[in-house]
Amino acid sequence: MYDVIIIGGGAAGLFASANLTTTNALLLDHAQEVGKKLLITGGGMCNLTNTLPAEAFLSHFGNKQQRNFLLPALQNLPTDSVYEWFEQRGLRLLVREDGKVFPQSLDAHDVRDFLVRHSKAPIVTGVQIAAITKQDAGFLIETTSATYETKNIILATGGMSYPRTGSDGSGYELAKALGHSIVPPKPALVAVSIETYPFKHLAGNSVRNAWVSFYHNTESTAYDQRQKDVLFTHDGLSGPAILCASRLIAKQDRIKLSLITAENHSEAEQAVLRALNAPKKLIANALKETGMVSSLAQTLVEMAGIDKETTTATLDKTRRKALVQLASAMEMTVSSTKGFQSAMVTSGGVDLAQVNRKTMESNLTEGLFFCGEVLDYDGESGGFNIQAAFSTAYLAVKHLHN
Repeated sequence: MYDVIIIGGGAAGLFASANLTTTNALLLDHAQEVGKKLLITGGGMCNLTNTLPAEAFLSHFGNKQQRNFLLPALQNLPTDSVYEWFEQRGLRLLVREDGKVFPQSLDAHDVRDFLVRHSKAPIVTGVQIAAITKQDAGFLIETTSATYETKNIILATGGMSYPRTGSDGSGYELAKALGHSIVPPKPALVAVSIETYPFKHLAGNSVRNAWVSFYHNTESTAYDQRQKDVLFTHDGLSGPAILCASRLIAKQDRIKLSLITAENHSEAEQAVLRALNAPKKLIANALKETGMVSSLAQTLVEMAGIDKETTTATLDKTRRKALVQLASAMEMTVSSTKGFQSAMVTSGGVDLAQVNRKTMESNLTEGLFFCGEVLDYDGESGGFNIQAAFSTAYLAVKHLHN
Protein backbone atom coordinates (compact mmCIF):
# COMPACT_ATOMS: atom_id res chain seq x y z
CA MET A 1 0.00 0.00 0.00
CA TYR A 2 1.26 3.46 -0.91
CA ASP A 3 1.42 6.29 1.60
CA VAL A 4 -0.04 8.65 -1.01
CA ILE A 5 -1.02 8.69 -4.65
CA ILE A 6 -1.13 12.06 -6.40
CA ILE A 7 -3.57 12.21 -9.30
CA GLY A 8 -2.58 14.93 -11.76
CA GLY A 9 0.81 16.10 -12.97
CA GLY A 10 0.28 19.83 -13.38
CA ALA A 11 1.74 22.61 -11.26
CA ALA A 12 -0.06 21.49 -8.09
CA GLY A 13 0.59 17.77 -8.48
CA LEU A 14 4.27 18.18 -9.36
CA PHE A 15 4.87 20.61 -6.50
CA ALA A 16 3.12 18.25 -4.08
CA SER A 17 5.32 15.39 -5.24
CA ALA A 18 8.47 17.50 -4.91
CA ASN A 19 7.61 18.23 -1.26
CA LEU A 20 6.71 14.74 -0.08
CA THR A 21 8.49 13.35 2.96
CA THR A 22 7.92 9.79 1.75
CA THR A 23 9.10 7.97 -1.35
CA ASN A 24 6.39 5.33 -0.95
CA ALA A 25 4.27 7.33 -3.33
CA LEU A 26 3.07 7.50 -6.91
CA LEU A 27 1.99 10.27 -9.27
CA LEU A 28 -0.54 9.29 -11.95
CA ASP A 29 -1.51 11.40 -14.95
CA HIS A 30 -3.78 10.53 -17.86
CA ALA A 31 -1.76 12.59 -20.34
CA GLN A 32 1.37 11.26 -22.02
CA GLU A 33 3.40 14.21 -20.72
CA VAL A 34 3.14 16.00 -17.37
CA GLY A 35 3.14 19.76 -16.88
CA LYS A 36 2.00 20.65 -20.38
CA LYS A 37 -0.09 23.58 -19.15
CA LEU A 38 2.90 24.95 -17.25
CA LEU A 39 4.72 25.15 -20.56
CA ILE A 40 2.29 27.73 -21.97
CA THR A 41 1.83 29.89 -18.87
CA GLY A 42 3.19 33.41 -18.90
CA GLY A 43 3.53 33.32 -22.68
CA GLY A 44 5.77 30.26 -22.39
CA MET A 45 7.95 31.97 -19.79
CA CYS A 46 6.06 30.63 -16.70
CA ASN A 47 5.15 33.45 -14.35
CA LEU A 48 5.60 31.46 -11.11
CA THR A 49 4.46 34.03 -8.59
CA ASN A 50 4.95 37.70 -7.70
CA THR A 51 6.26 39.73 -4.81
CA LEU A 52 2.93 40.92 -3.39
CA PRO A 53 2.30 40.38 0.34
CA ALA A 54 -0.56 38.07 1.32
CA GLU A 55 -3.38 40.60 1.63
CA ALA A 56 -2.63 42.29 -1.69
CA PHE A 57 -2.08 38.91 -3.34
CA LEU A 58 -5.45 37.55 -2.21
CA SER A 59 -7.29 40.64 -3.49
CA HIS A 60 -6.70 39.25 -6.99
CA PHE A 61 -9.05 36.30 -6.44
CA GLY A 62 -12.73 36.13 -7.30
CA ASN A 63 -14.55 36.70 -4.03
CA LYS A 64 -14.29 36.80 -0.24
CA GLN A 65 -14.91 33.05 0.12
CA GLN A 66 -12.00 32.26 -2.19
CA ARG A 67 -9.71 34.71 -0.39
CA ASN A 68 -10.61 33.30 3.04
CA PHE A 69 -10.13 29.75 1.81
CA LEU A 70 -6.67 30.41 0.39
CA LEU A 71 -5.35 32.44 3.33
CA PRO A 72 -3.98 29.52 5.43
CA ALA A 73 -2.26 28.01 2.37
CA LEU A 74 -0.65 31.32 1.50
CA GLN A 75 0.44 31.84 5.10
CA ASN A 76 2.10 28.40 5.09
CA LEU A 77 3.84 28.99 1.77
CA PRO A 78 3.87 32.72 0.93
CA THR A 79 5.23 34.18 -2.28
CA ASP A 80 8.73 34.79 -0.92
CA SER A 81 8.92 31.17 0.24
CA VAL A 82 8.17 29.94 -3.28
CA TYR A 83 11.00 32.14 -4.54
CA GLU A 84 13.35 30.68 -1.91
CA TRP A 85 12.18 27.11 -2.58
CA PHE A 86 13.28 27.22 -6.19
CA GLU A 87 16.42 29.29 -5.63
CA GLN A 88 17.71 27.10 -2.80
CA ARG A 89 17.34 24.00 -4.96
CA GLY A 90 19.19 25.54 -7.85
CA LEU A 91 16.68 27.16 -10.22
CA ARG A 92 17.64 30.79 -10.74
CA LEU A 93 14.70 33.19 -10.84
CA LEU A 94 14.13 36.68 -12.21
CA VAL A 95 11.98 39.37 -10.57
CA ARG A 96 10.66 41.97 -12.99
CA GLU A 97 9.96 45.59 -12.11
CA ASP A 98 6.24 44.81 -11.91
CA GLY A 99 6.94 42.16 -9.25
CA LYS A 100 6.26 39.14 -11.47
CA VAL A 101 8.66 36.23 -10.97
CA PHE A 102 9.97 34.07 -13.83
CA PRO A 103 12.76 31.56 -14.32
CA GLN A 104 15.93 33.43 -15.26
CA SER A 105 15.96 31.59 -18.60
CA LEU A 106 12.40 32.82 -19.35
CA ASP A 107 11.69 29.26 -20.49
CA ALA A 108 8.80 27.39 -18.86
CA HIS A 109 10.42 24.06 -19.77
CA ASP A 110 13.04 24.74 -17.11
CA VAL A 111 10.37 25.00 -14.40
CA ARG A 112 8.50 21.88 -15.50
CA ASP A 113 11.68 19.82 -15.87
CA PHE A 114 12.97 21.07 -12.51
CA LEU A 115 9.81 19.94 -10.74
CA VAL A 116 9.93 16.55 -12.46
CA ARG A 117 13.56 16.05 -11.37
CA HIS A 118 12.64 16.84 -7.78
CA SER A 119 9.62 14.55 -7.67
CA LYS A 120 9.77 12.15 -4.71
CA ALA A 121 7.21 9.91 -6.40
CA PRO A 122 7.65 7.88 -9.59
CA ILE A 123 5.56 9.46 -12.37
CA VAL A 124 3.31 7.21 -14.44
CA THR A 125 1.67 8.80 -17.50
CA GLY A 126 -1.09 7.63 -19.82
CA VAL A 127 -3.13 6.30 -16.88
CA GLN A 128 -6.91 6.22 -17.23
CA ILE A 129 -8.63 5.92 -13.84
CA ALA A 130 -11.76 3.80 -13.95
CA ALA A 131 -12.83 4.06 -10.30
CA ILE A 132 -11.75 5.11 -6.81
CA THR A 133 -13.25 3.27 -3.84
CA LYS A 134 -12.95 4.32 -0.20
CA GLN A 135 -11.79 1.51 2.06
CA ASP A 136 -11.27 1.24 5.82
CA ALA A 137 -7.51 1.68 5.51
CA GLY A 138 -7.49 4.08 2.59
CA PHE A 139 -8.46 3.90 -1.08
CA LEU A 140 -8.52 1.44 -3.96
CA ILE A 141 -7.68 3.07 -7.31
CA GLU A 142 -8.61 1.05 -10.37
CA THR A 143 -7.11 2.01 -13.72
CA THR A 144 -7.43 0.36 -17.11
CA SER A 145 -4.01 -1.25 -16.63
CA ALA A 146 -3.45 -1.71 -12.87
CA THR A 147 -4.94 -1.47 -9.39
CA TYR A 148 -3.38 0.50 -6.53
CA GLU A 149 -4.02 0.82 -2.81
CA THR A 150 -3.09 3.98 -0.93
CA LYS A 151 -3.60 5.56 2.48
CA ASN A 152 -4.04 9.07 1.03
CA ILE A 153 -5.04 10.63 -2.28
CA ILE A 154 -4.13 14.12 -3.45
CA LEU A 155 -6.48 15.12 -6.25
CA ALA A 156 -4.62 17.69 -8.36
CA THR A 157 -6.28 17.21 -11.72
CA GLY A 158 -6.74 20.87 -12.65
CA GLY A 159 -9.79 22.44 -14.23
CA MET A 160 -11.05 22.52 -17.82
CA SER A 161 -9.01 25.33 -19.37
CA TYR A 162 -6.71 24.50 -22.29
CA PRO A 163 -8.00 20.88 -22.45
CA ARG A 164 -5.39 20.07 -25.09
CA THR A 165 -2.84 20.17 -22.28
CA GLY A 166 -4.70 17.41 -20.40
CA SER A 167 -6.78 19.75 -18.22
CA ASP A 168 -10.10 18.34 -19.34
CA GLY A 169 -12.23 18.36 -16.18
CA SER A 170 -12.01 14.61 -15.60
CA GLY A 171 -11.07 15.20 -11.97
CA TYR A 172 -14.52 16.57 -11.24
CA GLU A 173 -16.08 13.16 -11.80
CA LEU A 174 -13.57 11.58 -9.43
CA ALA A 175 -14.42 14.17 -6.79
CA LYS A 176 -18.16 13.63 -7.31
CA ALA A 177 -17.75 9.87 -6.98
CA LEU A 178 -16.12 10.48 -3.59
CA GLY A 179 -19.08 12.56 -2.39
CA HIS A 180 -18.15 16.11 -3.40
CA SER A 181 -20.28 18.77 -5.08
CA ILE A 182 -18.93 20.66 -8.08
CA VAL A 183 -19.63 24.34 -8.64
CA PRO A 184 -20.41 24.43 -12.40
CA PRO A 185 -17.19 25.25 -14.28
CA LYS A 186 -16.99 28.18 -16.66
CA PRO A 187 -14.09 29.75 -18.58
CA ALA A 188 -12.15 32.50 -16.80
CA LEU A 189 -9.26 34.72 -17.84
CA VAL A 190 -10.74 34.55 -21.32
CA ALA A 191 -11.35 37.02 -24.15
CA VAL A 192 -14.82 38.07 -25.34
CA SER A 193 -16.43 38.37 -28.75
CA ILE A 194 -18.34 41.56 -29.53
CA GLU A 195 -21.51 42.11 -31.58
CA THR A 196 -21.08 44.43 -34.58
CA TYR A 197 -17.39 44.76 -33.82
CA PRO A 198 -15.76 47.82 -35.45
CA PHE A 199 -12.09 47.20 -34.64
CA LYS A 200 -11.17 44.01 -36.50
CA HIS A 201 -8.55 45.90 -38.47
CA LEU A 202 -6.94 47.04 -35.21
CA ALA A 203 -6.27 43.50 -33.93
CA GLY A 204 -3.07 43.48 -31.92
CA ASN A 205 -3.34 47.14 -30.88
CA SER A 206 -4.14 48.02 -27.29
CA VAL A 207 -5.27 50.88 -25.07
CA ARG A 208 -3.03 51.26 -22.05
CA ASN A 209 -4.76 51.67 -18.69
CA ALA A 210 -8.23 52.13 -20.13
CA TRP A 211 -11.15 52.67 -17.77
CA VAL A 212 -13.63 49.83 -18.33
CA SER A 213 -17.14 49.38 -16.91
CA PHE A 214 -19.22 46.20 -17.15
CA TYR A 215 -23.04 46.03 -17.08
CA HIS A 216 -25.44 43.10 -17.08
CA ASN A 217 -27.76 43.43 -20.09
CA THR A 218 -30.06 46.42 -19.46
CA GLU A 219 -28.90 47.25 -15.92
CA SER A 220 -27.63 50.78 -15.39
CA THR A 221 -25.26 50.06 -12.48
CA ALA A 222 -21.88 48.58 -13.32
CA TYR A 223 -21.11 45.23 -11.67
CA ASP A 224 -17.37 45.72 -12.19
CA GLN A 225 -15.04 48.59 -13.07
CA ARG A 226 -11.28 48.60 -13.48
CA GLN A 227 -8.37 50.45 -15.03
CA LYS A 228 -6.16 48.07 -17.01
CA ASP A 229 -4.96 47.48 -20.56
CA VAL A 230 -7.47 46.45 -23.24
CA LEU A 231 -6.35 44.54 -26.33
CA PHE A 232 -8.24 44.53 -29.63
CA THR A 233 -8.57 41.08 -31.23
CA HIS A 234 -9.96 40.07 -34.61
CA ASP A 235 -13.47 39.67 -33.19
CA GLY A 236 -13.54 41.30 -29.78
CA LEU A 237 -11.62 42.36 -26.69
CA SER A 238 -8.90 40.87 -24.53
CA GLY A 239 -6.10 42.18 -22.32
CA PRO A 240 -5.97 42.32 -18.50
CA ALA A 241 -9.09 44.49 -18.07
CA ILE A 242 -11.25 41.97 -19.93
CA LEU A 243 -9.53 38.79 -18.75
CA CYS A 244 -9.76 39.72 -15.07
CA ALA A 245 -13.50 40.43 -15.31
CA SER A 246 -14.32 37.49 -17.58
CA ARG A 247 -15.46 35.19 -14.76
CA LEU A 248 -18.43 37.58 -14.34
CA ILE A 249 -19.19 38.40 -17.98
CA ALA A 250 -22.25 36.87 -19.67
CA LYS A 251 -23.72 37.01 -23.14
CA GLN A 252 -25.47 40.33 -23.90
CA ASP A 253 -23.57 42.17 -21.17
CA ARG A 254 -22.45 45.68 -22.09
CA ILE A 255 -18.91 46.94 -21.86
CA LYS A 256 -18.05 50.64 -21.77
CA LEU A 257 -14.42 51.56 -22.22
CA SER A 258 -12.36 54.67 -22.59
CA LEU A 259 -10.18 54.51 -25.67
CA ILE A 260 -7.50 56.53 -23.95
CA THR A 261 -5.72 56.16 -20.61
CA ALA A 262 -8.09 57.35 -17.88
CA GLU A 263 -9.08 56.67 -14.28
CA ASN A 264 -12.78 56.99 -15.11
CA HIS A 265 -15.07 57.88 -18.00
CA SER A 266 -15.42 61.51 -16.88
CA GLU A 267 -11.65 62.00 -16.90
CA ALA A 268 -11.48 60.48 -20.39
CA GLU A 269 -14.26 62.79 -21.57
CA GLN A 270 -12.44 65.88 -20.28
CA ALA A 271 -9.20 64.80 -21.95
CA VAL A 272 -10.94 64.39 -25.31
CA LEU A 273 -12.68 67.76 -24.98
CA ARG A 274 -9.36 69.45 -24.23
CA ALA A 275 -7.84 67.86 -27.31
CA LEU A 276 -10.74 69.02 -29.48
CA ASN A 277 -10.34 72.57 -28.23
CA ALA A 278 -6.96 72.84 -29.92
CA PRO A 279 -7.29 75.42 -32.76
CA LYS A 280 -7.43 74.32 -36.39
CA LYS A 281 -6.26 70.74 -36.08
CA LEU A 282 -7.56 67.80 -38.09
CA ILE A 283 -9.81 65.80 -35.79
CA ALA A 284 -7.73 62.61 -36.04
CA ASN A 285 -4.58 64.57 -35.18
CA ALA A 286 -6.31 66.13 -32.18
CA LEU A 287 -7.34 62.71 -30.90
CA LYS A 288 -3.74 61.51 -31.23
CA GLU A 289 -2.80 64.19 -28.70
CA THR A 290 -4.61 62.08 -26.07
CA GLY A 291 -2.22 59.19 -26.72
CA MET A 292 -4.57 57.39 -29.11
CA VAL A 293 -2.89 55.52 -31.97
CA SER A 294 -3.47 56.98 -35.43
CA SER A 295 -5.48 54.05 -36.82
CA LEU A 296 -7.90 54.13 -33.88
CA ALA A 297 -8.30 57.92 -34.14
CA GLN A 298 -9.15 57.66 -37.83
CA THR A 299 -11.64 54.87 -37.13
CA LEU A 300 -13.47 56.97 -34.54
CA VAL A 301 -13.66 59.92 -36.93
CA GLU A 302 -15.38 57.65 -39.47
CA MET A 303 -17.71 56.13 -36.84
CA ALA A 304 -18.82 59.62 -35.76
CA GLY A 305 -19.66 60.49 -39.37
CA ILE A 306 -16.98 63.20 -39.57
CA ASP A 307 -15.22 64.02 -42.81
CA LYS A 308 -11.50 63.32 -42.44
CA GLU A 309 -10.66 66.91 -43.53
CA THR A 310 -12.77 68.44 -40.75
CA THR A 311 -10.83 70.53 -38.26
CA THR A 312 -11.44 71.23 -34.60
CA ALA A 313 -12.55 74.75 -35.52
CA THR A 314 -15.31 73.53 -37.87
CA LEU A 315 -16.57 70.49 -35.92
CA ASP A 316 -20.29 70.89 -35.15
CA LYS A 317 -21.74 70.19 -31.69
CA THR A 318 -23.63 67.02 -32.66
CA ARG A 319 -20.60 65.25 -34.09
CA ARG A 320 -18.37 66.58 -31.33
CA LYS A 321 -20.70 65.01 -28.75
CA ALA A 322 -20.80 61.71 -30.67
CA LEU A 323 -17.01 61.62 -30.93
CA VAL A 324 -16.48 62.39 -27.25
CA GLN A 325 -18.90 59.62 -26.32
CA LEU A 326 -17.12 57.10 -28.54
CA ALA A 327 -13.68 57.99 -27.21
CA SER A 328 -14.52 58.21 -23.52
CA ALA A 329 -17.23 55.57 -23.05
CA MET A 330 -17.41 53.36 -26.14
CA GLU A 331 -20.23 50.88 -25.58
CA MET A 332 -20.12 47.34 -26.93
CA THR A 333 -22.31 44.28 -26.46
CA VAL A 334 -20.83 40.87 -25.66
CA SER A 335 -21.91 38.15 -28.06
CA SER A 336 -20.03 35.46 -26.12
CA THR A 337 -16.98 34.73 -24.07
CA LYS A 338 -14.39 32.43 -25.57
CA GLY A 339 -14.58 28.82 -24.45
CA PHE A 340 -12.35 26.56 -22.40
CA GLN A 341 -10.05 26.12 -25.41
CA SER A 342 -8.93 29.73 -24.91
CA ALA A 343 -9.43 30.21 -21.16
CA MET A 344 -6.33 30.47 -19.00
CA VAL A 345 -8.11 29.16 -15.89
CA THR A 346 -11.41 27.64 -14.81
CA SER A 347 -13.96 29.33 -12.58
CA GLY A 348 -15.82 26.69 -10.57
CA GLY A 349 -14.76 23.29 -9.27
CA VAL A 350 -14.83 21.36 -6.00
CA ASP A 351 -17.03 23.20 -3.50
CA LEU A 352 -14.75 25.00 -1.04
CA ALA A 353 -17.22 24.50 1.82
CA GLN A 354 -16.50 20.77 1.63
CA VAL A 355 -12.72 21.15 2.05
CA ASN A 356 -10.80 22.06 5.21
CA ARG A 357 -8.91 25.23 4.31
CA LYS A 358 -6.28 24.58 6.99
CA THR A 359 -5.30 21.14 5.66
CA MET A 360 -6.79 20.81 2.14
CA GLU A 361 -8.39 17.57 3.33
CA SER A 362 -11.95 16.71 2.40
CA ASN A 363 -14.52 17.36 5.11
CA LEU A 364 -16.44 14.36 3.75
CA THR A 365 -13.82 11.70 2.97
CA GLU A 366 -10.86 11.13 5.28
CA GLY A 367 -7.52 10.87 3.50
CA LEU A 368 -8.70 12.71 0.39
CA PHE A 369 -6.91 15.99 -0.28
CA PHE A 370 -7.35 18.63 -2.98
CA CYS A 371 -5.01 21.23 -4.40
CA GLY A 372 -4.79 23.53 -7.39
CA GLU A 373 -7.33 24.44 -10.00
CA VAL A 374 -9.65 21.49 -9.35
CA LEU A 375 -10.90 23.63 -6.44
CA ASP A 376 -13.45 26.42 -6.87
CA TYR A 377 -11.09 29.39 -6.93
CA ASP A 378 -9.63 31.43 -9.76
CA GLY A 379 -7.22 34.32 -9.69
CA GLU A 380 -6.24 37.02 -12.13
CA SER A 381 -3.23 36.69 -14.42
CA GLY A 382 0.15 37.54 -12.94
CA GLY A 383 1.34 34.40 -11.15
CA PHE A 384 -1.63 34.20 -8.78
CA ASN A 385 -3.00 30.85 -9.92
CA ILE A 386 0.34 29.03 -9.99
CA GLN A 387 1.26 30.39 -6.55
CA ALA A 388 -2.13 29.18 -5.24
CA ALA A 389 -1.47 25.76 -6.79
CA PHE A 390 1.91 25.57 -5.04
CA SER A 391 0.58 26.79 -1.68
CA THR A 392 -2.44 24.46 -1.58
CA ALA A 393 -0.25 21.53 -2.65
CA TYR A 394 2.29 22.31 0.06
CA LEU A 395 -0.44 22.48 2.70
CA ALA A 396 -1.96 19.16 1.59
CA VAL A 397 1.40 17.37 1.79
CA LYS A 398 1.97 18.65 5.34
CA HIS A 399 -1.25 17.01 6.56
CA LEU A 400 -1.13 13.58 4.95
CA HIS A 401 -2.03 10.70 7.30
CA ASN A 402 0.72 8.28 8.33
